[in-house]
Parts: sequence; structure tokens; C-alpha cells
Amino acid sequence: MADCPECARLREESAMAYSEYLSCKDELAMTDKADKAFAAKRRAFDRAKGRLHECHSGESHHRDAAHKWNSLPSDEQVEQKIAILRERIELADADGIQKAIFALSPVPNGWKAVPDLVVEQLLTLLRDVNMYASEAASYVLNYFEFESPHLSKRQKSLCLGFLEAHGDQFTHFHSQQVVTELRFGDYLK
Repeated sequence: MADCPECARLREESAMAYSEYLSCKDELAMTDKADKAFAAKRRAFDRAKGRLHECHSGESHHRDAAHKWNSLPSDEQVEQKIAILRERIELADADGIQKAIFALSPVPNGWKAVPDLVVEQLLTLLRDVNMYASEAASYVLNYFEFESPHLSKRQKSLCLGFLEAHGDQFTHFHSQQVVTELRFGDYLK
């Protein structure tokens, strides 16, 4: 599967769509609702969100059709990916963090679901007191929005429990926005 040119193309498309989504989301978050540009930025955000969903669907369809998308990673594979994420967080490398988060997605990896270990490790990362004021937390929290269709009921319950216990401790504006979306949106229901 790693040598499939279509997988590589779709993965690149998804990465660009994810980057565009984050950019539009940040622009919208920094725009006051009374600002004349708010409506245009909201439409751009909605288009970027739709594009990201289309890319994920395209990857999923390709994997189902061409690769019988039904594998799960080993714990070692997940731990390696989490180690890279931790390293990028320590370096405050925003692009590296986003790429490391994207590398935990089931679709580009050909996994049939998000492994429990991924959710547990991400929640453990978020419990670190240094994450509460860090922009890095917003990227980690975004994972639960983007991957919500691939999360099990148990994983969603773990996320909601975490947000109830720790959600108010996040102080970075982007993290606060994502916490609110996760708590009150349909992502974890």
C-alpha cells in the first residue's frame, strides 16, 4: 500500500485540505462577528471544511476499494507516531505538530478505525500542565474533530469526560474554541 501512487496523491490532497482548513479556521476565529469580512470568512471556512471531508472520503473509498482497508496498527507503530508528536510539541514546531497529528489519522494509514491507544495517548498528552496555555493543544484537540467519524462510542466518551474535567483549563484562544466545538457540537455524540 505504501507504494500506491493513488494513495500518495490522495494523502497529499488531504494534507493540503487540512492545512487550508486550519488556516480558514484561524482566520475566522480572529474575526469579530460584527466585521464585514466575517460572512466571507465563514463561507471560506465552510468550503475548506467540506473539501477536507471530501478528501477524507476519497481516501477512505480508495482504501476500501483498492486495499481492503481493514488493518490496525501495532502498539509500537502508534507509540512511534506519538513520540514524533511529542518531539514536535517540545520544539514548538507548528507544521511538524500538524503533520504528526495527520500521521495518526486512520485514513492515510489504511487503519479500519482509530486505535484506542491513539486516543489514550493524545488525552495523556493534553493532561500535561504545559499544554493548557500552548497552541499545540489546539492541534491535538482538532484531531478529535477531524476523526470523529472514526471514533468509537467509548473513545468519544473518553474525550467528553476529559473535556468535562480539564476543558476549562485551556487558555489559548484556539484551544478554547475547539473545546467549545467539541463540547457542544455533534463531533462526540
